[in-house]
Amino acid sequence: MRILQLCHKIPYPPTDGGSIAMHQITRGLMNKGIKVKVMALAPGDGQSTPPLPDKDYVSETGLEIFQVDTRIRPWPAFTNLFTRGSYNISRFYSSKFARRLADILRKETYDIIQLEGLHLTPYIPVIRDNTGATLLFRSHNIEHFIWERMANFAKNPIKKFYFRFLARRLKMYEMKTVHLVDGLIAISPLDQYFFEKNGFNHPAITIPVAADPTFHRKHDELAIADSVFHLGSMNWRPNREGIKWFLDHVWPLVTKKNSQLGFYMAGKNIPPSLKQYQGDNIFIDGEVEDASTYMASRELMVVPLRSGGGMRVKIIEGMAAGKTIVSTSIGAEGINCTHGENILLADTPSEMAEAIVHCFADKNRMESIGRAARDFAVKQHHPEPMMEKLINFYRCFTQ
Repeated sequence: MRILQLCHKIPYPPTDGGSIAMHQITRGLMNKGIKVKVMALAPGDGQSTPPLPDKDYVSETGLEIFQVDTRIRPWPAFTNLFTRGSYNISRFYSSKFARRLADILRKETYDIIQLEGLHLTPYIPVIRDNTGATLLFRSHNIEHFIWERMANFAKNPIKKFYFRFLARRLKMYEMKTVHLVDGLIAISPLDQYFFEKNGFNHPAITIPVAADPTFHRKHDELAIADSVFHLGSMNWRPNREGIKWFLDHVWPLVTKKNSQLGFYMAGKNIPPSLKQYQGDNIFIDGEVEDASTYMASRELMVVPLRSGGGMRVKIIEGMAAGKTIVSTSIGAEGINCTHGENILLADTPSEMAEAIVHCFADKNRMESIGRAARDFAVKQHHPEPMMEKLINFYRCFTQ
């Protein structure tokens, strides 16, 4: 079996949720002896050279990278108001990528072509024109949900209007485009249910993010006392807005009740607007080399998302690391976890602050939830059965 995996960003090294989710598939398939070729977009300004993966990865996957200028430009964004297209998606179209994709498909034979996310769907016509291979869409998020939720929380009326407009355009695009593929790989049961409820009648399956069963607690003796932390890439808007909400509305309530606690934040592309919060009990660590070590050296994890979709990879990683996690319901969406047993859910500032303070007042309970979280991650998100399930799904189209 030969797979062509088309990615909306470079999947290696796997340092954020999207790249981790894509690399898990690549590595899992190769470990099963399946040949995988990866073509990846490199979103950015179209000029800065992206960091290249190591030579072994490039050799194993035949990785090809194509830079694409995804910067938001005021005039195209404005004129999009008067067209039917989705500006969110059209920014990821590269004519160079399209030409190379067509050339590869004419020369090589693949059993499965897998689109990693909605931003690869503009290339569907190129694929259909050049191959009869099975075309699968892997839904990382229901994209229009993100913008609908951001519109709900936006206070600025102009932002609210524009976010709702983007959400409507994305929904129209998403609902139309999903029917152009031969099968769906959803990242959560909620996503699969949504598409099927809205008329998707091709084969569909849910393959969630896997947990690394070796991603256990390390260096616990070095854990910083009274530490609360968040780990996530800040080039994703829901992360930025969620953390700002947390720092503005939750953390002040926490420190009023327990002034000994410290909040630590790490991740790529932390903007100046968040760095300015650095203070006596707020520590901005930026991008870190080893996520597992960073998790192990802090005590309580928070995921204060108020918009988003799909599945939060960092929650699965945190659970696998045995961390107690305090999250919003949206943050934990798509994960079959249980509030009060293996995670704590809180949707208002007072609820989240209370959950955090109570954890440090009762360390035994916090430890118990962390152990239950690890058991859940290992049992429900073990990579082996997930990869077998995915390969069997592929075989439905190739036998």
